Amino acid sequence: MTEENGEHRTRHGKSHGKLLAEDIQGLVGDIDKAVRRAVPQVTGAAETVGETVKDSVREAVGGVRATRDSVVMIRVDRESLARLDDLTESGIAGSRSEAAAFLISEGIKARQGLFDKIADKIDQIRAAKEELRNLLEEDEAEAARRE
Repeated sequence: MTEENGEHRTRHGKSHGKLLAEDIQGLVGDIDKAVRRAVPQVTGAAETVGETVKDSVREAVGGVRATRDSVVMIRVDRESLARLDDLTESGIAGSRSEAAAFLISEGIKARQGLFDKIADKIDQIRAAKEELRNLLEEDEAEAARRE
């Protein structure tokens, strides 16, 4: 290494600053190439995941569609209507009705524990009603015998 005008020089006559700048430019170029190769791969993977999710939701909606045989008229707020329209416009659901059926089905699945507890309480209520009917029938039968 030689020193001319206060700069350190290499054997090839380039200063350390120029060599460092060239090295940095080379690294930036390498990074740029790597990013350009990676972006299409990541984009493709994201599209694949998006399509997989969309297909899964479509299958779930299709399952809901196949089992629908009851009609329920409901009123919804604007936000709920917007979500129904999102499902319809995206092609996930074929109609607002289909989207609503899907969301109701998914809501029930998500809160299955609550619905299990509700079903247990309904069974208890039915049993209590049956017991009251039996008491009434017994009382009426006894009153008829006394007459």
